[in-house]
Amino acid sequence: MPALTTVVLRNWPLKMAALVLSLMVWVIIASEETTSALVPVQLELEVPAALALTRPAPGVRALAIGSGRELIKLYASPPVVRVVIPAGAAPPRWRLAVAPSDIQVPRNAKVSIQDVEPREVEVEIDRMVQRAVPVALRGVVEPESGFALGGAPTLAPAEVRVSGPRALVFDLDSVRTESIELRGLTAPVEQRVPLDTAAHPMLHIAPREVTLTARVRRS
Repeated sequence: MPALTTVVLRNWPLKMAALVLSLMVWVIIASEETTSALVPVQLELEVPAALALTRPAPGVRALAIGSGRELIKLYASPPVVRVVIPAGAAPPRWRLAVAPSDIQVPRNAKVSIQDVEPREVEVEIDRMVQRAVPVALRGVVEPESGFALGGAPTLAPAEVRVSGPRALVFDLDSVRTESIELRGLTAPVEQRVPLDTAAHPMLHIAPREVTLTARVRRS
């Protein structure tokens, strides 16, 4: 057994270097072989001013052919389909046919697009509207023992402008602030509070933050 160990460990730096070199050669050869892969495609939609998307653009994938080295580039810079939705598109859905020739690949990627899935996608749209929506405070505002609030905390502005697809805008009764916790207050507070815009990804809300004011007095 000691003799076998000696044989295995003899010139081990050279053996390790040979193994690493073999792996590098294999990776280079594999990266040059032609293969195929389904890669994600970005669907970029130009929406007319009178319309709005009610959901994010649906997912599309393309069957790309090329060497492994070239296909890897598509994950860093995905192919793109750019589409202009016509002003006459009627809600609630607009159908779009997608062909391999519609796929735009990065200039530095030497690949060909053989197929795309799905071949037809539905884009959900609605009429664009705008209205004022009240702001609601989410959180806790509490004074220290021996102190009291001089009335309910106020938010300014009390309303924000919300624009987007008609059904989503009119379904909204308020826009809430991000959660805030103010405890042990002994003096008046005036603080900027962000609105929870992440809860409404298909809506445009302005402004995106409000000012919270709380009056505090000794009880």
